[in-house]
Amino acid sequence: MGAPRLSEMDEEILKLLRESPEPLSTYEIAKKLNISWSTANVHLKDLQLKNMVKNREEMIKSKRRLVWWVEQRTIGKFFK
Repeated sequence: MGAPRLSEMDEEILKLLRESPEPLSTYEIAKKLNISWSTANVHLKDLQLKNMVKNREEMIKSKRRLVWWVEQRTIGKFFK
């Protein structure tokens, strides 16, 4: 089985996350890529199902947000 098919937006999101020194929220990803929050969320959930990104919930000033990141060992499986 080869690498999963990725859209251009998936690749942009992965590149952004790989280059980020810290996890990014869905909102931050959307803003940096000039896309809607819902578009970012759909792509991130798809990438999560493909085991290409990880997330965790954070509480900041009583607000819940998901932050996303890419683990290098995970990316190594898909991109040599």
